[in-house]
Amino acid sequence: MMPLNLDDAFARAGQLAMLGWLALILLPRWRGVSAALAGWIIPALLSLGYAVLIAVYWHDAKGGFSSLDSVAALFASKPLLLAGWIHYLAFDLVLGNWILRRSQAEAMPHWLMLPVLLLTFLFGPIGFLTYLLLEACFRLAREDRIARLQARLPAWLPDLELEPRLTAAAFAMLALAVPTVFAWLIDSRQFQGVDTWIKPLKFELSVAFYLLTLALFLPLAGERFRASWLGRYIVWPVIVPIVLEVLYIAWRASRVEASHYNSDSALGAWLYTLMGIGAVMFTIAPGFLAYGLARRDAAPMPTVVRWALVAGLALTCVFGLLSGALLGSSASGHYVGVVPDAHRTIPFFGWSLAIGDLRIAHFLGLHALQIIPAIGVALWLAMRQSKAGLVALGTVSAAYAAITATALVAALQARPLLGGG
Repeated sequence: MMPLNLDDAFARAGQLAMLGWLALILLPRWRGVSAALAGWIIPALLSLGYAVLIAVYWHDAKGGFSSLDSVAALFASKPLLLAGWIHYLAFDLVLGNWILRRSQAEAMPHWLMLPVLLLTFLFGPIGFLTYLLLEACFRLAREDRIARLQARLPAWLPDLELEPRLTAAAFAMLALAVPTVFAWLIDSRQFQGVDTWIKPLKFELSVAFYLLTLALFLPLAGERFRASWLGRYIVWPVIVPIVLEVLYIAWRASRVEASHYNSDSALGAWLYTLMGIGAVMFTIAPGFLAYGLARRDAAPMPTVVRWALVAGLALTCVFGLLSGALLGSSASGHYVGVVPDAHRTIPFFGWSLAIGDLRIAHFLGLHALQIIPAIGVALWLAMRQSKAGLVALGTVSAAYAAITATALVAALQARPLLGGG
């Protein structure tokens, strides 16, 4: 009898598994075909091959499962390594079939499942976690669930609404921050002297609060504005590019590579250009929302609060676009000037205390939509008088704009904001 050709067996097992994955991707609604192929026929055939390999080669196995070294010794055997690979192929396919059927039961679009199925095929547990996160977002985005959540809030909280899709996207960003924190704690690699996972963590937290702020403010605009193309723009044209940017930054961080200013290859430069286009898309949205809240048909609210929202959103749009354009056009990156050997920076943020840093003005600009409204609410609670409150709000807003502009000018002149050396 001819001995088993392990390389041929490896190739055939892969082709068999690929047939099941193609059925899930191309024939999702043909349940009689795709569910049978991916759900039991192909996994059963792979399991049969696995059983044969174990029966024939297990008696010579060295190693075991008691330690990592024992597992490494076990898989030093090529036949048992093949058995382990077939084990992955079978169970990942079963998991992919489960994900697809559950997504159909949840009425999730199939196009959204394509990257999930790809992740499950390549990195099974990551695909599983991705699906769980998407399912949670879909459930959260349903109006009845948001209403139930708001009904459970304490009675002393104001009666506010949340736009469900923006809220779900913010929840997804906070959920992504959890594995990023764990990666930061166990990964000692650094990029340009900074822990590689710091950057995606900062973006995930910042984007989460950005989306949650828009989710809180959008329902305050009038129904006609929300139904217009400007109002609709604030949802998906914001969510899609901002989420893709965060995922791209995390992917580059996992490889200890630059996401911004990456011109090492044509692909890197092209992706960086796409990031810039996406940044313009989600940074212009607060300007549209500022217009919606300034309209007469916006929800009734104290005058000071209304104009605080409008001012904060407008400042974010203006300074976010301006500082973003300067960052994108800078050939030397976010630093302006010669980086000294002993480079002092602000912990976590990484902002320079020695030379110009465009990120400070960018941060102040992007977070004006939270800082100015918070000040406006505080002024209303403290003063209650519309005229005096508006004067104070105008003063604070002008001062904030001046500080942001000063930070921008200082960075362009290669000076730190506080004028240190």
